[in-house]
Amino acid sequence: MRTRLTLILALCIGLFLTEPLAAQDLGPNIRKIKDGIYVYVGTNFNSNCGIVITQEGVVLIDSGHNPTDSRAIFGAVKKLSPLPIRFLLDTEPHPDHTTGHFVFSPPAVIIAHEGATASMVGREKETPGRIEKLAGTSPEMRKALDGYRFVPPQVEYRQKATINLGERTFELMYLKGVHSEADTAVWLPKERVLFSASGIVVDQINILRPFVTIPDILAASKMMKALNPEFVIPGHGQPGTVKIFDDTEKYYALLLERVGKLAKEGKSLDEIKKEVKMPEYDSWASKERFPSNVEAAYKAVKGS
Repeated sequence: MRTRLTLILALCIGLFLTEPLAAQDLGPNIRKIKDGIYVYVGTNFNSNCGIVITQEGVVLIDSGHNPTDSRAIFGAVKKLSPLPIRFLLDTEPHPDHTTGHFVFSPPAVIIAHEGATASMVGREKETPGRIEKLAGTSPEMRKALDGYRFVPPQVEYRQKATINLGERTFELMYLKGVHSEADTAVWLPKERVLFSASGIVVDQINILRPFVTIPDILAASKMMKALNPEFVIPGHGQPGTVKIFDDTEKYYALLLERVGKLAKEGKSLDEIKKEVKMPEYDSWASKERFPSNVEAAYKAVKGS
């Protein structure tokens, strides 16, 4: 009897000890969010990739910052599930989210908001030799790019789309004017996990392109907060909670207040760029993007 109890205890201890080892085997960038839901967290604010395991296959959210990340993600997926990658959902069309598509498709069907393909094609035309330059950055990158093909989405949706795979539901929602030409939030309602795309990032000043508006960003933040997610995974930065939205809203509210005050004093945009300060956010990364934020705030307060 004692021998049997000892054997059972040993087996239980063995199972307990092997779980952390299995998690470590996925690599240092992998973070478990919930059972079957993982995030490959990009290093130094590089883009994130979601990995969702279902009973009928795997779903990825974006394909990694660059092909070396994509290869690491592919290796992690193979350790997590023997099933194929069925879908790859793009949160945006920029190269730091889409260059690695060739690693996963086929068999993965790539889904994005309409306009994503046009954006990707336009980027390729604007940056000839991009892949060759990327391959030249390191031997590891050159190896990761072996077999590279430009792979645009096979399916594009308009305002909303729903995908059901196995036991999970994925709701795709277009985010207008927040970051790129075709931004998508991916919501898992049963699990209350939200992939919020790159319009809202963590501890980093975002780049606001001419077609991006602060009111649109704030509207998207309000909409996503209303979903009451338990976990929020931004396009860049550490996964967290709705505090990500709260921090973003406070930043833009303060920026609008300070830019608005200077605009009411009759200051020009150039003068405001020189005068407006946000010392509360000195710890945030990418401060070189701040001028684009001031321009967007100036447009918002002037109603242009």
